[in-house]
Amino acid sequence: MIIGLPNIDVIFKGLANSAIVRSQKGIVVLIIKDDTSDFDFAEYTSADQLTDEEAAKFTATNFGYIEKCFIGKPSKVIVARYGAADDLTELLAKIALKKFNWVGLAEGAQADQDELAAWVKTTNENQKKVFKAIVFNAATTDDMHLVNFKNTKVKPVGAAEITGEKYVSRLLGLLAGLPFTQSATFYVLSDLESVTDVADVNAAIGAGGFVLFNDEEVVRVARAVNSLVTLGDGITDDMKKITIVEAMDLIKSDIEATFKNNYVGKYKNVYDNQVLFISAVNTYFRELASSDILDINATNIAQINVEAQRKAWIDAGKTEAEAWDDLKVKINTFRSNVFLGGQVKILDAMEDLQFNINM
Repeated sequence: MIIGLPNIDVIFKGLANSAIVRSQKGIVVLIIKDDTSDFDFAEYTSADQLTDEEAAKFTATNFGYIEKCFIGKPSKVIVARYGAADDLTELLAKIALKKFNWVGLAEGAQADQDELAAWVKTTNENQKKVFKAIVFNAATTDDMHLVNFKNTKVKPVGAAEITGEKYVSRLLGLLAGLPFTQSATFYVLSDLESVTDVADVNAAIGAGGFVLFNDEEVVRVARAVNSLVTLGDGITDDMKKITIVEAMDLIKSDIEATFKNNYVGKYKNVYDNQVLFISAVNTYFRELASSDILDINATNIAQINVEAQRKAWIDAGKTEAEAWDDLKVKINTFRSNVFLGGQVKILDAMEDLQFNINM
């Protein structure tokens, strides 16, 4: 009997049980341009840490952005500072080494917003990370990890109207602090008195815009969508939803981290060990379903990707693999590769109602 992976199942159960808690404790990187003090990063885990001593490190305006970020109750705000004469590109390279979920500019000209958007897309593609950003009216987005805020002006309660990019810090805290059990759609922003409405809310959303709107006496998030527009090649319409992508990213991160930290190099690549790992992943999926992150009525399953493994053998010159049955393919593991596949159904929030009443 092969004994392997004794702790993987326990680790996955723990990750699943803590998923909702972790989802509402996202880490924000807030980029500010400030010459008051000379440092790269300052980290805060609570608004209680925003003392007068800390305030002295920033301009009053920039310190206000940090305070606004904590309204949404993220688990941590990492303030990334660069001076007026410094290069944003260099700061972004340092930010890439940090562990975080959401990033955005406290202010920033159009060129800065565009640079941040391009950096997130490139970093996620090249380094296989899952950084997400909120940008203001960026020119090129069309990405599930970019939220493109569109309202040109907002008016905080009891304060003067400000331009949209100055509200990004508040939105970063909001999205980082929401649990998977809640969507930001129709979320009431009680700190706002009004916003400058976009010309056509539906058109803006359809074009990948994140917009707020005046709804009677409150300001709401119209629809919690990211900037994804182009579909196809595994990119589906539901991936436009921020809550769906948040769950996707968490699942991907949990599986990859558990495999890397507890599996790679520790066990021989034999079928029995692959089955043990797959079984643990499926336990993780069941726990996520019991927490209403995955649909408990759907088939949420991981399994060996038979065709990918068969193709690997054929490409390596073992043409007889073409005739192998599925079990033989599974038993014949390929070098150090673990070819897995599967399917899950991530639960969306209730957002649309059709109620026909016949009289």
